[in-house]
Amino acid sequence: MKINKRFVCFGIAIFMGLCLGVDVKGQQVVVGDKPYKNDLTLVESKLRVGDLPGAIATLDTIIANYPDAAEVYYAKALLFGQARNLEVAIPLAEKAFEIEPKNLLFANYLVELHKSSANLSAAIPVVDRVIAVYPENASLYREKIMLLHATKQTDSALATYDEAVKKFGESDTLDVIKAEILVDTEKQDEAIKLLSPWVDKSSGIRQVYSTLAFIYLDKKQSKKAVEILNKGLKNSKDDLLYLDLADAYTGEGKSKPAFDALKQAFESGNVDYADKYRAMFTMLSGKSNLELDQVQELANILVLKYPRVADSHVAKGDILWRRGQLQEARSLFLTAIGINRGHIDAWRMLMNVELALNEADQAILHGFEALESNPNNPMLLYFTGLAYMVKDDTDNARKMMESALDNSGQENTYLQSLIYAGLGDLYHKLKMAEVSDVAYEEAIKLDSTNATAMNNYAYYLSERNEKLDVAEKFSKQSNELEPSSATFQDTYAWVLFKQANYKESLKWIEKAIRGSSPSAVLYDHYGDILYKNGNTKEAVKQWQKALSMQDAGSSLDVEKLKSKVEKKSYVE
Repeated sequence: MKINKRFVCFGIAIFMGLCLGVDVKGQQVVVGDKPYKNDLTLVESKLRVGDLPGAIATLDTIIANYPDAAEVYYAKALLFGQARNLEVAIPLAEKAFEIEPKNLLFANYLVELHKSSANLSAAIPVVDRVIAVYPENASLYREKIMLLHATKQTDSALATYDEAVKKFGESDTLDVIKAEILVDTEKQDEAIKLLSPWVDKSSGIRQVYSTLAFIYLDKKQSKKAVEILNKGLKNSKDDLLYLDLADAYTGEGKSKPAFDALKQAFESGNVDYADKYRAMFTMLSGKSNLELDQVQELANILVLKYPRVADSHVAKGDILWRRGQLQEARSLFLTAIGINRGHIDAWRMLMNVELALNEADQAILHGFEALESNPNNPMLLYFTGLAYMVKDDTDNARKMMESALDNSGQENTYLQSLIYAGLGDLYHKLKMAEVSDVAYEEAIKLDSTNATAMNNYAYYLSERNEKLDVAEKFSKQSNELEPSSATFQDTYAWVLFKQANYKESLKWIEKAIRGSSPSAVLYDHYGDILYKNGNTKEAVKQWQKALSMQDAGSSLDVEKLKSKVEKKSYVE
């Protein structure tokens, strides 16, 4: 059994807490002088050396000798819960809670295990049992309301809210929960009416303001959202609201205040890294109006404040990559994998940069290094295969790509689509046309937005003069998905040319010429299309340009191109 060091350290902390009778995650689990105290110390020592099976065996021995040792069941449940073995962890936590039904720690953990197993309904009876023991605990009612609503028992959730208000009186914490239910059930005006008085009372609860702001933004009332959030920042002193404020300013089309709000959140020590990274991920996904300089400034803050978090360096590296600063980006990706060798995206981006730098050998070396730490990872196998394809090493490329496919069963369809598209390119190169077509079709079926697969499939079909109706369909779709791609425009022009639709073909090739730095292939296509449109003189000029640009790595048929220029005529 492979032992995760972080898992073992957590296990040791659990048992130190149990043996010493100290606070564990905010609750007291006292072992004191119970007869199995020394046995728990032995469990701790086994965990220190990574002997997880031995530790569990010792726990089983304690349970056999002391079947009512609730804290031992709980400890064992924690270990299996950390290992994500919920089928074993849940009955153990249930047993601990059954023995000590007044122990909130055991109850809380059992509820969390049911949540983790996506069985929220099973958590509700646990909360009811605890409420029966602690009827004056208001937080238990809040938990029950949320669980009932999450399991689509909204009427029961609202009835429990009414019961809680009757028992404990009105409160902003309860009203926030009800407001969220009202928003979910499209009763936004009722939610506003419920929460607005708490703004007037200067509530210190952040969610009062964030929920109201969400509603106003949804109603396209961004100015009102900004007003509410500024009051919230003053009253709650919770810097997390700066992230909501940035959204509100974005809704007003005010990018400078939005950036300033984000900067306040990123510089705050009271906003969790996870919340900052979610905001950064949104920006890197293109869902932001900020300029790249502003996004980089925010990424710089992350690196300065969290230098030992790999994601910080990856985010900054991603931005530098987009700016064309490839060497600087590579340095940051190397730093990220130095911190966390299991960071797949850092390895992927590192290899991508090296391919962009025409350093395929280095990308291959890093691919194998990455696979040592992350065996059989399909993303890493795929990118290593790409690097071999760049080197024209089709044998190794095929091994890597097919291995990536074999190991991709548990991956998302996006990655599977990428792999099939890569195999389509590779099989085309190997002159395996039928297999290549199947791979492209599978890629498109898995991801209907895979424009590159559509473009490549369409182009190769047009080159073979096969299934031109299919080629035209996919090429058109690729241009709809990425309307600014000169490469895709060229393909569509070429497919139309092969369909003898010369007039429309000319429009698309000229669009491609205007939107790019034309290649020899593009000029060659332009010449062919001009000729078919009756403009022989201009066609020859374009063929001459193509001839002057061709080099050893070009896919052009030079002899055919020379023949076109000499004959001043299109050559099949």
